[in-house]
Amino acid sequence: MITRLLTVAAIVAAGVAVSGGAHAAPAPFHDNFDNAVGLEPTYGLNDNLKHRQGTGAVTYSRVSGRTDTGDVPPPSSARAGQPKHRGKLSLHLGTTAVRLDAPSTGSSLSASLTPVAGDRTSGDWSSIALARSANSRGHVSNQDIDLGFLVRANGGVQVLQQGKPIVTLPAFASAKDDGSFEVTLKLAGTELDVTVNGKRKTITLGTEVPTERLWVYLGRQSGNDRSVSLVDDLRIEQLNSDDLRKSPGSQLRYYGYLGARLAGYLPVVRGRSNLNSVRISDGDRAEVLRDCTPGGCVVETDGERWQVLAEKVRPHLGRVAGFVVRGGTFADVESAAQQIKNTFPAEKVMLIEAGVRVDDDFHVPAAVDWVGFEEYCAGYDELEARMTKLEERAPGKELFLLPEGAPQTACADKTDADLESTQYLYLALARQHPAFVGIMVFGPWTGVGPAATGPGTPVPSKFPRATEAQERVAALVLGDARLLG
Repeated sequence: MITRLLTVAAIVAAGVAVSGGAHAAPAPFHDNFDNAVGLEPTYGLNDNLKHRQGTGAVTYSRVSGRTDTGDVPPPSSARAGQPKHRGKLSLHLGTTAVRLDAPSTGSSLSASLTPVAGDRTSGDWSSIALARSANSRGHVSNQDIDLGFLVRANGGVQVLQQGKPIVTLPAFASAKDDGSFEVTLKLAGTELDVTVNGKRKTITLGTEVPTERLWVYLGRQSGNDRSVSLVDDLRIEQLNSDDLRKSPGSQLRYYGYLGARLAGYLPVVRGRSNLNSVRISDGDRAEVLRDCTPGGCVVETDGERWQVLAEKVRPHLGRVAGFVVRGGTFADVESAAQQIKNTFPAEKVMLIEAGVRVDDDFHVPAAVDWVGFEEYCAGYDELEARMTKLEERAPGKELFLLPEGAPQTACADKTDADLESTQYLYLALARQHPAFVGIMVFGPWTGVGPAATGPGTPVPSKFPRATEAQERVAALVLGDARLLG
């Protein structure tokens, strides 16, 4: 299994593998890179995949892109939706690359490549590399590259195989006014058909390139760390995304964040969530709900009289899926839930309870639809036991997991790597318990300790690995990478 896919060690340790079962045949793939939020810590690389790719959820991984080191560059090396380059994949920091986390199974692909944004004379280049290895560094001249193609900002083109140049064309095509090149590559046995901005050439290769399963790498080479290369409209004739798809009949359908209103985070997580909690009971106006997608938020009810809150929310009800009631006595929860149902019969009621209260005496009122429990920093065995108990005590209810996304008071020693594993651990657990339909992450903007000045302080830049893991889990839960075609 390839590196840094959803099948990371945390899932394997939990005994759950990403499915490769019965799915539709490989189908065409298209990524237009539109509507990604290109902010730190992950810079939008895997943001909003469902809409960028139709119904797809094919993620990308940053790779070295170099010949001299396999070190993965920082997250800022590859971005989607950067404010200056919206609707594009942008590559930064000199020489770098990304890999698609599903292999091409066809014979052709195309993309719009801009080797250097704002420059049509440089010798710096953009590249497409195809390899049978999923663990390549992604540089076109590496020996594990079955076919490497590069186009320079000045229009030069080169084709390589196993590290050796096959053909070099110093001035093959002219760049468009914006410096871009529309590139199409078609493989047929030992022949490669290349089209660049309408100019076409058939090249005889040194060896045949097997097209049954090739990993696609997009890269660039530049000695200027401040220049930027762009990719747009990536199209692949066939792609096999079985390893990135939901298990057949998967019950998971919600992914989002608790307290997503904090630090204005709702717009940031819009492309990787479909259910977020917000709190507007602090006297502010409810216009914050405009940042929710239709039916994409649950509103917390504690701290304000219900009728006052209900009237605030009513004009924005189309963006509300339900209301959150925090734990209390059975009578208190029952009263609050019934009051919500009396006012908004169609809305869901979510009960969030402390994990330690989910015991043999725990009961859920009939008016509650969804139940989640908070038990941060717990291990696999403890969480699994709590989930089993909640299924027993809340039969017929749809259940939610609430993993930590940042260090909490009780586990402030957690590292970014620890938090990354936590995201996959909860995914693995959810797959084993069919009553659990959603995951809502607490954080990463609510850190405490040396990385932040207090609860509610945004600290996502301190946890890039954890946040990237959240994007990948969201892609699986929300996208189900069934490709168009």
